[in-house]
Amino acid sequence: MTQILSYPLLLKLSKSNFYDYYDSYTKRISFIVIPLMTFEVLLSIILNITLNNFHLFASNILLIVVWGSTFFIQVPIHNKLSFNHSHLLINKLIFTNWIRTISWICKLMILIKLKLIV
Repeated sequence: MTQILSYPLLLKLSKSNFYDYYDSYTKRISFIVIPLMTFEVLLSIILNITLNNFHLFASNILLIVVWGSTFFIQVPIHNKLSFNHSHLLINKLIFTNWIRTISWICKLMILIKLKLIV
């Protein structure tokens, strides 16, 4: 949803509307994303304790990619956007967020396969 809807719509905002909207968006989305990403890590730990196979290992690698991309790429871009309305930064956010989007989709496919195997 974020990749297709939320981030591209940032390009439609005028500079005068951007900061209020962006501040509200980042605060609200954090209430959803932070607990979900934390739960994802906890679930991964539990699965690692109870199961041990290649599919889970691959899922964990993708989880590391998601977290690395989040904290080393997307968060710095978000921090810059909070005080600099820039279409270049928004486009960079959209482009680099594909790392997380594709990783999460692949992770989901792996976990579905894992469920079918177990």
